[in-house]
Amino acid sequence: MKRIFIMDDSGIKEYVPAEFFQKSNSIPVENSIQENPSEDKLLTIADLVKKFQVTRPTIYAWIEKGLLKKISLGGRVLFHPDDIDTLIQEMRGISS
Repeated sequence: MKRIFIMDDSGIKEYVPAEFFQKSNSIPVENSIQENPSEDKLLTIADLVKKFQVTRPTIYAWIEKGLLKKISLGGRVLFHPDDIDTLIQEMRGISS
């Protein structure tokens, strides 16, 4: 069986050809892993760019203005999901 490993901003993912699952009754690896819903995943700048559909400089400007609280960890800039939710609620209050 061939496996493909792909690394992106969210980590390493394993992809297995679909033919493998059609021949066997096994469940795909990604579906078999149960994530703890209470466990928060820190977000990257790339995640925020996708979520808000803005550019990286916009994210950096929000950090400079104090709208976003960053977490510096090993040279990476990360964000806690609760801080992002707070930002969204504040933006809703401003725009309404």
